Amino acid sequence: MSVWLTSVVVPVGVSVGASVVTQLTVGPRLAARGKRIQAANDWRDQFNDRVVDILALCGNLQTVTHSPDLPGEARSRLEGERDRWVGQIDEITAWMVDHWQGFALTYLGVAGVRDLVGEYVMVSRGVWLSGRDLDERVRLLKELTEPVQTIFFASRWRVFAVVGRERVRLRELLRSLSESSPPTAP
Repeated sequence: MSVWLTSVVVPVGVSVGASVVTQLTVGPRLAARGKRIQAANDWRDQFNDRVVDILALCGNLQTVTHSPDLPGEARSRLEGERDRWVGQIDEITAWMVDHWQGFALTYLGVAGVRDLVGEYVMVSRGVWLSGRDLDERVRLLKELTEPVQTIFFASRWRVFAVVGRERVRLRELLRSLSESSPPTAP
């Protein structure tokens, strides 16, 4: 064999051999890891969707209030919309309690981030199920959810500036709501 042929065939053979070995040994691990990473991002996206929905629905309920001067049909439609929003918040908080492990476990356990998600989910459901007045529940739920949205989903540049303050705010809210007993319904 000529030197030229040897200098081309040997590197090509080594390259093909290395590529085949890599695809057979490392490729499946990378594919499995890619699926896990995608699943974690899907869970986080679902959590983000629920957090944004809670903020929007709480804003709707705070903005659209009962108006006694509306005619009967308009008032009943408005009350129907408010009832629908209340039902959606109930469904969202129930979903978060039922699926918290799916999205909470996608976060690192460093600095209690994972625990913070779990505690938020449980306290927010507790607030929603409490015997408090609807306006009070909406206000408390919105106050709880705002720092969660900032801590977990705000742009990374913004998070660096406010995450410490928001984490302290959320922990204080969670602690105060966990320690206080909700009023009982009459």
